[in-house]
Amino acid sequence: MGSIDIKVEYPHPPQKVWYALTNSEAMAAWLMENDFEPEIGHEFTLRTDPQPGFDGIVRCKVLELIEGKRLSFSWRGGPIDTVATFELTPTATGTELHFMQTGFAGFKANLTRLILKSGSKKIYHELLPAVLECMDENGNLAAAPLDQECAEGGFWQVLVKIFAPILGKKPERK
Repeated sequence: MGSIDIKVEYPHPPQKVWYALTNSEAMAAWLMENDFEPEIGHEFTLRTDPQPGFDGIVRCKVLELIEGKRLSFSWRGGPIDTVATFELTPTATGTELHFMQTGFAGFKANLTRLILKSGSKKIYHELLPAVLECMDENGNLAAAPLDQECAEGGFWQVLVKIFAPILGKKPERK
């Protein structure tokens, strides 16, 4: 089984990064629209516009929640049924975020893994840092941190449009 494994350090305290990972509004700004709540067992969805081969919904369930340190949830959508885990470690200059997504099984799931991994640079090196920069010391978003295309899920839409045919899905005809 394949996985995605990314480590990034941010010049922000762990509590601020934790807030960006566990606040629904902040998560919508760097990942996708959602109805996330930081409660073990909470079932939620990540949503973007439907595209050929993808209904636009990632179905999730909070599996583990250790305040300020670790968040883990299931991630089921399209051809994948995986687990996403975020671990935070304080550093001398801020916080290290370790993101892992595990459980990619089969050809289509591993192709999806490669697609998601290619988008991870933008997510963890541009979008999440932009959200962190726009948060005040209390974790409130002070301004809209993202350009309009990304804020409307454009990044995900582009990935799905490009790769849906490779995954064996045909565009819907109108």
